Amino acid sequence: MRFAHGDRTDVGRGRPENEDSILVDPEDGLYAVADGMGGHRAGEVASATAIEALKAAFLGGQPVDAAVAAANAAVFAKAAEDAALRGMGTTLTAVALRDSTALLGHVGDSRAYLMRDGAVTQVTDDHSLVEQLVREGRLTPEEAQKHPQRAIITRALGIDANVEVDTYRVDLRAGDRILICSDGLTNMLSDETIAGTLRRHPDPQQAADTLVDMANQAGGDDNITVVILDALSDGGEAPAAEAAAPVAVVPEPALPPEEPEPAEGRRGGVLRSLLLWGLPIVAVVSIAFGAVGWYARRTYYVGLSADRVTLYKGVPGGLLGWQPTVDHETDLTAADLTEADRADLQNGHRFANRSDANKFVERLQQQHEALAGTTTTTTTTTFAGTAVPEAPPTTETTR
Repeated sequence: MRFAHGDRTDVGRGRPENEDSILVDPEDGLYAVADGMGGHRAGEVASATAIEALKAAFLGGQPVDAAVAAANAAVFAKAAEDAALRGMGTTLTAVALRDSTALLGHVGDSRAYLMRDGAVTQVTDDHSLVEQLVREGRLTPEEAQKHPQRAIITRALGIDANVEVDTYRVDLRAGDRILICSDGLTNMLSDETIAGTLRRHPDPQQAADTLVDMANQAGGDDNITVVILDALSDGGEAPAAEAAAPVAVVPEPALPPEEPEPAEGRRGGVLRSLLLWGLPIVAVVSIAFGAVGWYARRTYYVGLSADRVTLYKGVPGGLLGWQPTVDHETDLTAADLTEADRADLQNGHRFANRSDANKFVERLQQQHEALAGTTTTTTTTTFAGTAVPEAPPTTETTR
């Protein structure tokens, strides 16, 4: 079985530096995503250290779970050596490809997904407080998406000398697709949006680029890293073309001179020619116009209408006669926005769907409330009468 891949890492719009690290090693069949955390530059050091140690251990002959454990030891040791790096940690999700098998080692809340026959499922379990509550039935996935403690993870590399590594085995079929990503993607896009994007883009690099762009359009609150692996059937060399047999040239008998065609017949021939050439052109133009209309009516953007933040359906300025329409106006005004957001909305901030546009508006609202000093922070949240305590500081890390 052969594999194709696409990858991209991006700082996003909400962080000054990229603390994600990525490993793409097709020659050795090893791929990984690490999302670092810690003080100034410590997260970047943690994720890079984990990636380097993972690769060294794997190439040294260790299986992927042991290589992840070696990465934990390396991060822990580096933090112990430098006071400025104390408390740093990182997630790590690694995939080792062997023949038609994918072996995964996983710690933290970065994720791996499998797409098979168009259906997308999450392979790994998040080591986070809110996901644990979801598994226990104490939170819904929708509540977890907006929970104030969703950044708290319960397991990471570098926090303790030893770490429990989750391992998974996936027996691959031709046509399968694996996605590994940091939470900068999954916190911005829903599973449904991610799945739809994976289905729409057969080229893995195009799919990776599109996912990162969409996460940035939805707010880009965190660093975003994506690796996509496509399982392909073994393809041997194309068969050599057969030599064409020599063609014997046989003189054709002379044809009798043609009778001149009546004028009426010539007009009919011209009409048939116009129809044969014109109809396909009309059909192509119609299809293209319909496609433009389909795109224009399924695209959304957020802009300003008389200083009011407004969600539009369509493309800014219209497209080939398809003019945007107002989906709804918000209570936000231009004065409620930062200077950067006002400039961003002058030309319209585009989105692939209404859900992502609404998330962007929610982020603007939350940002306004925070600047106005109206938000509050809690350390304990109650759901259905049950208090949700913070986990012990020895096992939880906030990013």
